[in-house]
Amino acid sequence: MAKDPYRFFRIEARELLESLTQGILDLEKGASSPELVARLLRGMHTLKGAARVVRQNAISDLAHRMEDLLGPFRDAAAPVPKDCIDGLLRLLDGISSALQNLDAPREPAKDAPAPA
Repeated sequence: MAKDPYRFFRIEARELLESLTQGILDLEKGASSPELVARLLRGMHTLKGAARVVRQNAISDLAHRMEDLLGPFRDAAAPVPKDCIDGLLRLLDGISSALQNLDAPREPAKDAPAPA
């Protein structure tokens, strides 16, 4: 049986993506608060660190860019601007695509020839 080095990372990353997506959609609806922004920044930071641990630099870099976009609104009581939210959603899409490329390894077919 092939080992899957990303098994636990994929689980954690998908949970974080789900939480980040919901939070960003809440921002889009105008629900801006320092607590929500802080929670999102913590999730982004956690995803960035987890991606670095498994050497998924593209995912880590995208999460870092998300932190950079949202960081200036950490203490702001005003709603996060639409262009920032749009950028965050695009970065989430990029992370989601990169994560899909980390599918679990497949067992070779029994009739398949061995690799040369």
